Amino acid sequence: MTARPRVVVRTDAGAGIGLGHLRRCVALAKALRAAAADVCFLVSAPDGALADIGFEMRAVVSARDLADTLALARASGARTVVVDSYALDTAYLQALAEAGCRVIAIDDPGERQLPVDLVVNPSARPGRPRYRGAAHTRLLLGPRYAMLQPEFAERVDRRPGDPVRRVLLTVGGGDPAGFTAGLVRAGALALDGVRLDVVVGPWFAGVAELRALAGGSGGAIVVHEQPRDMRALMLAAGLAISGGGQTTFELAATGTPTVAIRLADNQTLTLETLAEAGALIQAGDAGDPALADAVAAAVERLIKDGDRRLEMSERARAAVDGQGAARVAREILALQAAA
Repeated sequence: MTARPRVVVRTDAGAGIGLGHLRRCVALAKALRAAAADVCFLVSAPDGALADIGFEMRAVVSARDLADTLALARASGARTVVVDSYALDTAYLQALAEAGCRVIAIDDPGERQLPVDLVVNPSARPGRPRYRGAAHTRLLLGPRYAMLQPEFAERVDRRPGDPVRRVLLTVGGGDPAGFTAGLVRAGALALDGVRLDVVVGPWFAGVAELRALAGGSGGAIVVHEQPRDMRALMLAAGLAISGGGQTTFELAATGTPTVAIRLADNQTLTLETLAEAGALIQAGDAGDPALADAVAAAVERLIKDGDRRLEMSERARAAVDGQGAARVAREILALQAAA
């Protein structure tokens, strides 16, 4: 009997970086497991313990990061290491390769030298970025490689309804600057007859303030703390306001028209690519003084324009079909089989 392929995933999570890296790696791990591979995780999460992700998971000690990753690969018999971390440099990736590992880098900015076997960048678009890899490096670029949970691959026959009854607000797993509460407090999204569903992640600042705002809203604001079914909230929303990370791909897969906010530099390519595809509207950056007004104006325009919402929904689902994790998993297993 042929042994099951084994893969080690090294990634990060926490208040400063959120959950996007971990979420897409878990989606990839599920696709690998569905293809009869075993996966174990090494996760750097300095801001506290993580919930059970359904796979073997160990914490990373930064001073022993490379040694721990190689030790886990040897102990588990893994020949492939997936790295999804901005904190790990070219020397780290080269050391993995020199130790005999097949190395897959999941990337967003496209600014690093990546001498690896496979680069996965769902945020990329033709001609940008121009990767500096090794002679054998293979590139999987664009939204068709967005790695989402299996449920996002389910096709929905969706027509964002008129009138809009619910708007979803989500900025990811963390919100250290209290950005969400500030946006709600500014009253920018106080729309007649529209319910605002506010998602709160595990590393949120200002949760108590959000609860108070919801409590005094007469039901116009509903706070969802670490909801178990984000897809259901997306499908219930007529449109969404979102940070520019992994969630924007999930919103696209559900056909949810989105007003997006750039919260970090590494979200630039994602937002540009999905905006060019017609899946979302960019409202600005988190630090913009007039951001609340820009978000409110974009939401108001979309609420009034059902045809635009329908077009955005169709374009979003055409760009992101939810099959990306399975595509990447197949490429990884083919790479390992050829070794």
